Amino acid sequence: MRLGIDFGTTRTVVAAVDDGRHPIAAFDEGGEFRDYIPGIAALRGGRLVVGWEAARALPNATHAIRSIKRVATELSPDAPVPGLPGVTALDLVTAFLAELRRAIIEASNLTVDGPLEAMVAVPASAASCQRWLTLEAFRRAGFSPIGLVNEPTAAAIEFAHRHLALGKRSPKRYVVVYDLGGGTFDASAVSLEGRRFELIASEGLAHLGGDDFDELIVRAAGAEPTANALERAREAKETLKATTRKLVVDVGGEPVTLDTTDLYACAAPLIDRTIAQTELLFERLRERGINPDDPRELGGLYLVGGGVGFPAVGRALRARFGKKLQLAAQPFASTATGLAIAADPDAHVMIREALTRHFGVWREAEAGADKVFDPVIGKNTAGDAPIIVRRRYRPTHAIGHLRFLECGALDDGGQPVQDLVPWREVYFPYDPALADRGDLSGVANERRLDLMANEIAETYTCARDGTISVVIENMSRGYARSYELGALR
Repeated sequence: MRLGIDFGTTRTVVAAVDDGRHPIAAFDEGGEFRDYIPGIAALRGGRLVVGWEAARALPNATHAIRSIKRVATELSPDAPVPGLPGVTALDLVTAFLAELRRAIIEASNLTVDGPLEAMVAVPASAASCQRWLTLEAFRRAGFSPIGLVNEPTAAAIEFAHRHLALGKRSPKRYVVVYDLGGGTFDASAVSLEGRRFELIASEGLAHLGGDDFDELIVRAAGAEPTANALERAREAKETLKATTRKLVVDVGGEPVTLDTTDLYACAAPLIDRTIAQTELLFERLRERGINPDDPRELGGLYLVGGGVGFPAVGRALRARFGKKLQLAAQPFASTATGLAIAADPDAHVMIREALTRHFGVWREAEAGADKVFDPVIGKNTAGDAPIIVRRRYRPTHAIGHLRFLECGALDDGGQPVQDLVPWREVYFPYDPALADRGDLSGVANERRLDLMANEIAETYTCARDGTISVVIENMSRGYARSYELGALR
C-alpha cells in the first residue's frame, strides 16, 4: 500500500493511494474516529507512550512532550531528549512512527495489504539533519520510504490536483504556498507547468508556528507553558472564529477569559514575520523576471497548515495580499494529500526540488590566522540529484580544518546569517607527512608555504534526500579521505 504521510508538529496525517482517489485515513480512538495522530509523548510508569495514549496520560504525566517533531528535530539524532530520560531524538521519532504504523494497520479505516510504502515530507526550511532523521526513523519504524518532498511542494501538488486538473493545459505557471504549521513557517513558489513540480524559490522561519500562538495564550492566561497547558490552549484556539470576541481557556485548573483583540495584538509581531518572509519571496520572483502581480500566471497564495486557522493570520494576510489568497479546503491535510498524489504512479507527477538553505564552509585564509567563508552550495540551487560541486586550491597550512555549516541567508558580504546550524568539523592532512595520522584535532596547524606545491581537490555530493558528503584529495600525492557530513544539532 502506498501512503502520503505528513509527519507534523501537532498532527500527523495520512492519505492513501486508492484507485485514483487519495482519502485521508481515520483512526479509531476510543470509539471515535480521528483524522490524525497527535504528536505527543509522555512517560507513564517509566514507559514511553506516544500519540493518543500519551494524550490521555498528559494531565498526570511527570515527563511529557507536546510536540515531538519540534523537539526532536532541534536535536542531533543521538542527543538525549530533555524531559524524557534515556530517550534520544531518533528513538523518540522512531517510537512515534512505529505507533503510527500500528494504528494504520490495526485501528484505521484503511485496508492494508503488504508493506507500507510512504512518500514523506519535511519543511522547506528543514536542516539536513532533520531530513536524515525523518527518513531514518521511518525506515526503523517499518515503513518503506519511496521519496522525500518539501512540504510546500506537496501542498502545490494538492492545489493543482484540486484546482487545475492535473495533466490539462493551464495558463497558471506557479503557486506560492504559505505554509504555517505547528513549528515552522515556509513561503515557497512552486512551478505548475505540466506535471513537473519544481521548487522555484523558498523563504522561511525554522522556529515559528502554531505552537507559538498556543504559548501566547497560556502566558496571557497567567500560566506556565507545560505540555498539558499548551495542549489545552491549542484546543481552545481551534474553537476561534473570525467573530469570536472572548476566548475561555482552562490551562491552570480554572477557566480564564481572554479578550481576542488583546490576544491578536500579541500575536501580530509573529504574523508580521511570516508576511515579511512572503514579501521577500515575491521580491525573489521579481529578480527572476516573474511578475507576481500578474493573475494570469499566479495560481494564488495558497494557505495551508494548521496555523492558518488562527483568525489573526487570515485577517493580516487579507489586508496585505487581498485577492491573491486561496485557503485550502482542508489546510491540515493538504500536504498529506499532495504526498499521496505524488506517490500515485497513475498521477504521473514529476518533482524537481531546489535546496532551501545555504551550505558552506569556514576554512583558513591564505594569510594569517583569519578564516574565510566559502558558500559551497547556494540556497535555491536546483538540479537533478545528485548535485556535485568541486573546489581546487593549493594549501598554505599543514592541516585543513574545515568547519561546515548551513544557514537561511547570506548578507551583502556573503557571510552566513539567519538560523545558522553548525555541522561537523573535518581535519584533512594537507601535509603528506601526516597522511597516515588518524586524529588530527590536537596537532598544531602551522602555516607552511612550501605545501603550496600540493594541489587539493574537494568534491561535494548533495544527494536527493539533502544529505551531503565530501571527498578531499591531495591530487599531487595521491591520497584522499571521505566524510559524511551532518549537522551537530
